[in-house]
Amino acid sequence: MNYCVTYVFNFLLLLDTKMTSQFTLDHFDRNYLETYEEVSSEQTSIDVFANLTFRFTCENMPSGFYADMDYNCRIFHVCENSGYGFPVICANDTVFDQRQRICTDEENTDCQRAHEWYYLNKLSYSEEIESRTITEEITDDELKIQENEDAVPSVLPLVID
Repeated sequence: MNYCVTYVFNFLLLLDTKMTSQFTLDHFDRNYLETYEEVSSEQTSIDVFANLTFRFTCENMPSGFYADMDYNCRIFHVCENSGYGFPVICANDTVFDQRQRICTDEENTDCQRAHEWYYLNKLSYSEEIESRTITEEITDDELKIQENEDAVPSVLPLVID
């Protein structure tokens, strides 16, 4: 009987130790955090842009997001002030809306006119709102809608120095 109680006690103690060590950081292997770099540098990683060529270049472009009209706005480029940039694919059959600078449904965008909105990457968010209210005629109905939402919803360009 005494042996059985000791065995059960040791088993419960071992079980408790196993359960708590899963949830405590002192037993967490810090090298686990570095696996992203290890995985991303493996030769087995897929380069989805390997067979694509881009006419779009980030040279002499301010930092921001730019729709690639050659690929029907399904790809956009993230540009930095240095002239370096990289392409990004919009997910789930969406296209890049240059005016709002987000990936959205295709029926809400006009990819052929995307280049007309490239200048938005030069503006700060407050200047975008101001420029729309000055340059476009706003009806009373639009004014009511505008009170509830921003004039030009935006994703601010990522500034990387």
